[in-house]
Amino acid sequence: MVARVMRPAPTSDSIKAYWEPMRRIDPYGDPGWLSLMIEGKAEGKVIGNVGYGITVINETHKLGSIGWSTSSAHRGKGLATEAARAVLGFQFEHLGIHRVSARTGRANKPSWKLMERLGMRREAHFRLSHTNLAGEWDDEYIYAILRSEWRAMSMRSRSNEA
Repeated sequence: MVARVMRPAPTSDSIKAYWEPMRRIDPYGDPGWLSLMIEGKAEGKVIGNVGYGITVINETHKLGSIGWSTSSAHRGKGLATEAARAVLGFQFEHLGIHRVSARTGRANKPSWKLMERLGMRREAHFRLSHTNLAGEWDDEYIYAILRSEWRAMSMRSRSNEA
Protein backbone atom coordinates (compact mmCIF):
# COMPACT_ATOMS: atom_id res chain seq x y z
CA MET A 1 0.00 0.00 0.00
CA VAL A 2 2.71 2.49 0.93
CA ALA A 3 4.52 1.92 -2.37
CA ARG A 4 1.34 2.82 -4.26
CA VAL A 5 0.84 6.13 -2.50
CA MET A 6 4.50 7.09 -2.17
CA ARG A 7 5.81 6.92 -5.74
CA PRO A 8 8.55 7.75 -6.36
CA ALA A 9 10.32 6.56 -3.21
CA PRO A 10 10.53 9.41 -0.70
CA THR A 11 13.80 11.23 -0.20
CA SER A 12 15.09 12.57 3.09
CA ASP A 13 14.16 16.11 1.97
CA SER A 14 10.63 15.11 0.92
CA ILE A 15 10.08 13.33 4.25
CA LYS A 16 11.17 16.43 6.18
CA ALA A 17 9.01 18.64 3.96
CA TYR A 18 5.98 16.45 4.73
CA TRP A 19 6.48 16.08 8.48
CA GLU A 20 7.69 19.58 9.45
CA PRO A 21 4.27 21.28 9.03
CA MET A 22 2.61 18.53 11.10
CA ARG A 23 4.41 19.87 14.17
CA ARG A 24 2.46 23.13 13.96
CA ILE A 25 -1.04 21.66 13.47
CA ASP A 26 -3.50 22.04 16.34
CA PRO A 27 -4.88 18.51 16.87
CA TYR A 28 -8.04 19.98 18.45
CA GLY A 29 -8.75 22.35 15.58
CA ASP A 30 -9.59 21.62 11.98
CA PRO A 31 -6.28 20.10 10.86
CA GLY A 32 -7.30 19.18 7.34
CA TRP A 33 -5.11 16.11 7.79
CA LEU A 34 -2.80 15.37 10.71
CA SER A 35 -0.32 12.49 10.43
CA LEU A 36 1.19 11.02 13.57
CA MET A 37 4.20 8.73 13.69
CA ILE A 38 4.00 5.22 15.14
CA GLU A 39 7.18 4.41 17.00
CA GLY A 40 8.18 0.84 17.78
CA LYS A 41 9.16 0.72 21.45
CA ALA A 42 11.70 -2.06 20.97
CA GLU A 43 13.33 -0.40 17.96
CA GLY A 44 13.02 3.19 19.13
CA LYS A 45 12.28 4.26 15.56
CA VAL A 46 9.34 5.14 13.36
CA ILE A 47 7.63 2.07 11.94
CA GLY A 48 4.52 3.66 10.45
CA ASN A 49 1.97 6.41 10.74
CA VAL A 50 -1.68 6.98 11.52
CA GLY A 51 -3.54 10.12 10.57
CA TYR A 52 -6.91 11.76 10.73
CA GLY A 53 -8.90 14.50 9.11
CA ILE A 54 -11.94 16.47 10.19
CA THR A 55 -14.74 18.00 8.18
CA VAL A 56 -16.39 20.69 10.31
CA ILE A 57 -19.94 21.35 9.18
CA ASN A 58 -20.55 23.54 12.24
CA GLU A 59 -19.48 23.47 15.90
CA THR A 60 -21.71 20.50 16.76
CA HIS A 61 -21.60 18.62 13.44
CA LYS A 62 -18.20 17.13 12.58
CA LEU A 63 -17.16 14.18 10.44
CA GLY A 64 -13.80 12.45 10.60
CA SER A 65 -11.58 10.25 8.50
CA ILE A 66 -8.68 8.01 9.46
CA GLY A 67 -5.86 6.20 7.69
CA TRP A 68 -2.65 4.32 8.48
CA SER A 69 0.38 2.56 7.11
CA THR A 70 3.14 0.48 8.67
CA SER A 71 6.42 -0.84 7.38
CA SER A 72 6.18 -4.38 6.02
CA ALA A 73 8.48 -5.67 8.78
CA HIS A 74 5.98 -4.57 11.45
CA ARG A 75 2.65 -5.61 9.94
CA GLY A 76 0.51 -8.19 11.68
CA LYS A 77 1.69 -7.26 15.19
CA GLY A 78 -1.34 -5.17 16.17
CA LEU A 79 0.55 -1.86 16.12
CA ALA A 80 -1.65 -0.19 13.51
CA THR A 81 -4.75 -1.48 15.35
CA GLU A 82 -3.49 0.01 18.62
CA ALA A 83 -2.65 3.34 17.01
CA ALA A 84 -5.92 3.55 15.06
CA ARG A 85 -7.94 2.65 18.17
CA ALA A 86 -6.24 5.49 20.07
CA VAL A 87 -6.95 7.98 17.27
CA LEU A 88 -10.59 6.89 16.99
CA GLY A 89 -10.99 7.32 20.75
CA PHE A 90 -9.47 10.80 20.51
CA GLN A 91 -11.73 11.77 17.61
CA PHE A 92 -14.90 10.59 19.32
CA GLU A 93 -14.19 11.51 22.94
CA HIS A 94 -12.16 14.72 22.63
CA LEU A 95 -13.14 16.20 19.27
CA GLY A 96 -16.85 15.34 19.31
CA ILE A 97 -16.76 13.66 15.91
CA HIS A 98 -20.08 12.06 14.90
CA ARG A 99 -18.81 9.57 12.28
CA VAL A 100 -15.36 8.42 11.15
CA SER A 101 -14.70 6.81 7.78
CA ALA A 102 -11.74 5.07 6.14
CA ARG A 103 -11.08 3.85 2.61
CA THR A 104 -8.92 1.19 1.05
CA GLY A 105 -8.52 -0.86 -2.08
CA ARG A 106 -10.25 -4.22 -2.37
CA ALA A 107 -6.87 -5.95 -2.65
CA ASN A 108 -5.65 -4.48 0.65
CA LYS A 109 -7.30 -7.13 2.80
CA PRO A 110 -5.12 -6.46 5.89
CA SER A 111 -6.36 -2.86 5.94
CA TRP A 112 -10.06 -3.61 5.57
CA LYS A 113 -9.77 -6.45 8.10
CA LEU A 114 -8.23 -3.91 10.51
CA MET A 115 -11.22 -1.63 9.89
CA GLU A 116 -13.52 -4.49 10.81
CA ARG A 117 -11.52 -5.21 14.00
CA LEU A 118 -12.02 -1.56 14.93
CA GLY A 119 -15.80 -2.06 14.70
CA MET A 120 -16.15 -0.24 11.40
CA ARG A 121 -18.65 -1.56 8.85
CA ARG A 122 -18.33 -1.58 5.08
CA GLU A 123 -20.67 1.10 3.74
CA ALA A 124 -19.62 1.31 0.12
CA HIS A 125 -17.98 -0.72 -2.60
CA PHE A 126 -16.93 1.48 -5.52
CA ARG A 127 -16.16 -0.39 -8.69
CA LEU A 128 -12.90 0.41 -10.48
CA SER A 129 -12.40 3.70 -8.64
CA HIS A 130 -8.96 2.99 -7.21
CA THR A 131 -5.56 2.08 -8.64
CA ASN A 132 -3.86 -0.99 -7.21
CA LEU A 133 -0.14 -1.66 -6.75
CA ALA A 134 0.18 -2.65 -10.41
CA GLY A 135 -1.32 0.70 -11.44
CA GLU A 136 -4.52 -0.95 -12.67
CA TRP A 137 -8.06 0.13 -11.87
CA ASP A 138 -9.50 -1.81 -8.94
CA ASP A 139 -12.41 -1.61 -6.53
CA GLU A 140 -12.37 0.52 -3.37
CA TYR A 141 -14.12 -0.04 -0.03
CA ILE A 142 -15.38 2.63 2.35
CA TYR A 143 -15.82 1.73 6.03
CA ALA A 144 -17.27 3.85 8.85
CA ILE A 145 -18.24 3.85 12.50
CA LEU A 146 -20.52 6.20 14.46
CA ARG A 147 -19.65 7.68 17.85
CA SER A 148 -22.63 5.82 19.41
CA GLU A 149 -21.30 2.52 18.02
CA TRP A 150 -17.80 3.29 19.30
CA ARG A 151 -19.11 4.07 22.78
CA ALA A 152 -21.24 0.91 22.91
CA MET A 153 -18.26 -1.17 21.81
CA SER A 154 -16.02 0.54 24.39
CA MET A 155 -18.56 -0.13 27.15
CA ARG A 156 -18.72 -3.83 26.23
CA SER A 157 -14.93 -3.99 26.19
CA ARG A 158 -14.68 -2.40 29.64
CA SER A 159 -17.33 -4.73 31.12
CA ASN A 160 -15.44 -7.75 29.70
CA GLU A 161 -12.25 -6.55 31.40
CA ALA A 162 -13.95 -6.27 34.81
